[in-house]
Parts: sequence; C-alpha cells; structure tokens
Amino acid sequence: MKSRITLLVGCCLLLSGHFVAAAPAELAEARGAPSCGEWIAHRKESDTLALSNTSWLVGYLSGLAVGAGKNFLPGSENTAIFSWMDNYCRANPLKDIASGGTAFMSELLLKKGINK
Repeated sequence: MKSRITLLVGCCLLLSGHFVAAAPAELAEARGAPSCGEWIAHRKESDTLALSNTSWLVGYLSGLAVGAGKNFLPGSENTAIFSWMDNYCRANPLKDIASGGTAFMSELLLKKGINK
C-alpha cells in the first residue's frame, strides 16, 4: 500500500512539472528587460550596456526556447537576431526587448514550421 501511494505521488509530481514547463511564455514576467529606446541608444554607442542588453536578449530567447520546448534558434546568428531587434525597436519604440524577443520567437516558429 505504501509503495502504491509513493508511486502515485511520484506520478503526480512528474505530471505537475510537465504542466509548469509547458506554460505559455505570456505567463512569465520578464525582469530586467531594457526598453526599445534603451536598446537603440546603447546599440548606437556600442557601449557596455549594449553588450549587456544583447546578452540579456540571447538569454531570454534561450529561456523561451526551453520553456516552449521548441528549439527555434538553430541557424539564427546573433548578429541577425540583433539586427532584427534593431528593426523591431525602431518600429515599436514604446515596447521592450522582451516583447521583441517573444515576437521574434513567434516569427521563427512560423518560418520554420515548428508547431506552436
């Protein structure tokens, strides 16, 4: 009887972890995301905050890929990602790069035919 309860609890824990990992990106709060205005200003200056912002973006995209269980990043060079974000931020100056990162993920999922 005790082994059955242990097995049941173990299965419940495994399943609950699956549902948490499969939660949509919109449910997570992106902390420390620079605004698009900051992104553009620091990219123009090529200062240390530009490096920090690009590192934040790459980490955020990696987290989105893991959280979504969809590896959408292969074949995407960092320079292309940063150029894409430059264009996004110019078109959406009041947004932040977390919003841009999520839009980038959606675009790549669609382009690569990866089911969302």
